[in-house]
Amino acid sequence: MKRLFNSLSISNKLAVVFLLLLFMMGVGGLVGLYNAGQLANLTRRLYSDSYKRGETLTAVENEFLSARQELFLHTITSDVASKAYLEGSIGEHKSKIDRLLNEYKALGIKSGHARLFEELHTHIELYWSIHSRIGGRTRDEALSIIRTEGNKTFTEAINALKHLIKEERDTAFTAYQKSDFFASVIIAVTLAFTLLAIITAGGLWFALTRSIVRPILSIEESAKKIGQGDLKERVPVMTDDEIGNLAIEFNKMAVSIENYYATLEKKVEERTEALKVTNEELSTKKQELETANLELLEANRMKSQFLANVSHELRTPLNSIIGFSELLQEKAFGDLNERQHQYVEYVHSSGAHLLQLINNILDLSRIEAGRMELSSEDFSIMEVLGELLGNVRPMAHERNISLECKTVPASPKIHADRAKFKQIMTNLLSNAVKFNNDGGRVTVDWDISEEPLGMKMERFVVFRIMDTGIGIKEDDKGKLFKEFEQIDSSITREYGGTGLGLVLTKRLVELHKGSIRVESEPGKGSTFFVKLPQGTEEIDLPVMTGRVYAPQGRVKKPLVLIASESQDINHLLEIYLAGGAYEVFTASDGLDLLRKAQEQKPFAIIMGIALPKKDGWEALKELKDSPETSSIPVVVISSLDKKEMGYALGAIEYMEKPINRERLLSVLDKLNG
Repeated sequence: MKRLFNSLSISNKLAVVFLLLLFMMGVGGLVGLYNAGQLANLTRRLYSDSYKRGETLTAVENEFLSARQELFLHTITSDVASKAYLEGSIGEHKSKIDRLLNEYKALGIKSGHARLFEELHTHIELYWSIHSRIGGRTRDEALSIIRTEGNKTFTEAINALKHLIKEERDTAFTAYQKSDFFASVIIAVTLAFTLLAIITAGGLWFALTRSIVRPILSIEESAKKIGQGDLKERVPVMTDDEIGNLAIEFNKMAVSIENYYATLEKKVEERTEALKVTNEELSTKKQELETANLELLEANRMKSQFLANVSHELRTPLNSIIGFSELLQEKAFGDLNERQHQYVEYVHSSGAHLLQLINNILDLSRIEAGRMELSSEDFSIMEVLGELLGNVRPMAHERNISLECKTVPASPKIHADRAKFKQIMTNLLSNAVKFNNDGGRVTVDWDISEEPLGMKMERFVVFRIMDTGIGIKEDDKGKLFKEFEQIDSSITREYGGTGLGLVLTKRLVELHKGSIRVESEPGKGSTFFVKLPQGTEEIDLPVMTGRVYAPQGRVKKPLVLIASESQDINHLLEIYLAGGAYEVFTASDGLDLLRKAQEQKPFAIIMGIALPKKDGWEALKELKDSPETSSIPVVVISSLDKKEMGYALGAIEYMEKPINRERLLSVLDKLNG
């Protein structure tokens, strides 16, 4: 059974669990309906057999009492009209009593009540016979008969009637006890089936999660080992479902990586040996050396092509790893507990790390093959640096490393490939944090310089990324920008990495026709210089509009207006900003946002796109079209990848969810000066 369950796909496992639970609920419902029907039948019988019988006998008693009173009045009165009326009324009572006794008899006389009923019927008939005997007698004789034989017969009839009523009530009580017993049975059976359903659901859920979590843990552990350099590690295939297929693809990826590194090492060894031989015979075999050099260049080209092909092949299983782990994080297959969610995050982060390494290899191979092209544009230095510092701030915060950046009222615009520039600065900032000391500092500075170019002056933007880390020995500086090399194996073990980051950085800088160099002393930190040419035109220095830099000496806290897609996100942003340097108030929809922005004139606005009543894009356009609100900085937070539209409509920052708290605070702090 366990083997069969593990062989099912995840969707089929969920279907099995659902159908079993549905079956349990159906059985419990049928049992409950059956017992409820039994209880309803018993209740109807209780009403028919007991309530109606009791009501009939009570009516007989009331009629009999009324007939006795009227018989006594008939005897003592001398008025002829009254006697006639009372005699007619007594006849009606007699008829009603006979009819009621017949109704009682029609309901069915129980075997234990037949004797009592016959006694009652006999005494009543005897009482009526006494009534007929006093018809022609004097008043005193009639009263004497009523007080002697009449009272005795009446008492016997009433006693028989009360005894019969008591027996009927006892029967009703017995029926009530049966009804109560059935109710107890229904409760017990319902509780039993509920408990059984809970136990069954728990067992099925345990089996389901075990068949999913264990393989994920195994993949996560193997991914860690491969990331640490154990290329012989393989994932055991535990199931035949989607995760089992993922494990198979993961193993194929591991085999490809292992073969790739083995082939690469073998080729390097072969070419190194060939170079040694060539150097020894340099004086006599110059032509052979030139031929060998040409072969080496061809081998290097083939290596780059091989790297590109293998990297493309590796991306397919990695995308599966990342995609499936994202589906599990998004609870596409059901809720995960805290530990399961943590393990899925491990798988996702390891896959993302491997994907980043492969992307670096692809970029290097594209540059070497001459297929990397720049898409240059004008953009603000301060804007991009602010975004990049926000990205590395969490990593720096974990080690108490402070980040500092040069800020000016007028941010210059440079001309470069925005994405490649961010890649250059991200690599340098990440290394500055990674190789820094705990409690250290990273400083980003920049200047605009000029150098003569013929009769004109060429302008450059020079960036300096300074850290207070471990520093670099003079002999090791030459290794920094070589592929797959780090300056010391102990540093690799402590800090990790493949040695591709600075190589790619140098190639990207050179692609911009710029240069990169480093100054460092061991134990005193390092400074990396990046110099990017900007042509002979003046660099644009636009003055930033709006309240980007708050004046010194602010007494009141800056007021921030928040309008997100839901109250939950509004509340989360309030928590992020509460208790700090800002006062926060919220808007419930797009119309409320425009109204409060007009009335309160906030320091900044944080808004979403899918706002109720008025779309976020329309609200942003109206904010920027209105003279009263056009100068208010707007930060857009959305799950949509529509940065270009956000910036085009006037947003100063566009952040994609999930919300990065440190980056958000960094943007507001820069606006606040």
